Amino acid sequence: MAIKTRRFYSARKSCSCSMPGVWRAVAYMDGAVVVFHSPRACAHVARTMDINSQYRTLSENEREQWGSVPLLSSQMQEKDAIFGGVARLEKCLRFAIETYKPKCLMIANSCVAGVIGDDVESVAREVEEEYNVPILTVECCGFLGAEYYDGYFEITQKLLERFVKPCTKQKDSVLLLGDNGGPWGHYAKEVTRILQEFGVEVIGQFPGYMAMDELEKVAAAEYAVVLGGRGQTHIGLRKVAEQLQEKYGTHYLADIYPVGWQETQDWIISIGRMLGREQLAQQVLKLEQQRLDEQLQHFLPVTEGKKTVLCIGRILRYFHPGNILQTIRLLRLNLTGIILLDSYDGDEREAMLKVVQEKSDVPVYTTAEGEKLVAEADIVLTTHELQNKEARQIFLPMLPQVAVAGEVKMMQGIYQSLCSRLKGGVRYV
Repeated sequence: MAIKTRRFYSARKSCSCSMPGVWRAVAYMDGAVVVFHSPRACAHVARTMDINSQYRTLSENEREQWGSVPLLSSQMQEKDAIFGGVARLEKCLRFAIETYKPKCLMIANSCVAGVIGDDVESVAREVEEEYNVPILTVECCGFLGAEYYDGYFEITQKLLERFVKPCTKQKDSVLLLGDNGGPWGHYAKEVTRILQEFGVEVIGQFPGYMAMDELEKVAAAEYAVVLGGRGQTHIGLRKVAEQLQEKYGTHYLADIYPVGWQETQDWIISIGRMLGREQLAQQVLKLEQQRLDEQLQHFLPVTEGKKTVLCIGRILRYFHPGNILQTIRLLRLNLTGIILLDSYDGDEREAMLKVVQEKSDVPVYTTAEGEKLVAEADIVLTTHELQNKEARQIFLPMLPQVAVAGEVKMMQGIYQSLCSRLKGGVRYV
């Protein structure tokens, strides 16, 4: 009998709303207010996303450093779909300005506003002239020909054009580009810690986490580091970095996602090269290697030689096997087989198989062939939860944590699972 999983994520194309993207791009920019030209429920959904983010932060024993900016809705109703909703929008903008005294308003348009063709720009222009408060609008409308990152990057572009101006560079300063949980998230904290080893200071995280009054620092930074992953997010952030370099001479680092020890080493070397401090990069590498080795001395007595199976069901865009294969080697686990789950079409399976065979000489199996391997394994590392109560499983996250701290956390999860007296269950790292 073949291996069964609890669920598959098999979407080939994302489908999302552009309005939460606008909201997230400015969510913690003190002095801003976001207005959704939409029914009330749309703002509720975006707020729910923000609450989920806060819960995730708390679960990791962290806390947000400041609150999110106000999010309002023009509260469009059924009759507005017939007669238009510009009057509601104008009333909402006036209320926002008079109540919150913002330094800038951002308007995100809903599907309804896009379908009925409300002239949002004209309303924004009239209210801006009356109150002398900048109001930014976006062309994308909810799900209509756009998605989350269209809203995110369009409002980011508007902020750059409207508020960022040439200024004197601040020596040894770095600007972080992207979100990834904000300044209090694991990614930004690890990057900031390593950059401090190089003697440089992080002066902000753009967009989303700099007050409106601080946007001049965007051009003041000598360097920029993209907190990208892979795919659409990284492409958009790289374009922002390229624009900063072209207009303000900001050197940037992109294209390296420091997940796993090898990628972390490459990232540190690239940072040293960007800063012109290659020798210092070698010293930083040595310190990080010592941190990793200290943890390995603790883990290896338990992990060495344990029978391990790796189950992969994500496409290459979302999962690269090289990082977890290196973790397996560092822990000296005995990898008995790699199983490609039944979530692939032909081309995707061949692409993953090619990379797996380049990175490892371990036999690759189908789900039909791999059931016995899973039954005999001490631990199973998997991208999908398996329907097997006896298998001791480590669920490989969609967004793994970065640098040595992230590598150690993954190793610790494997170590703790192997130490457990219980055979079975899923551990989420």
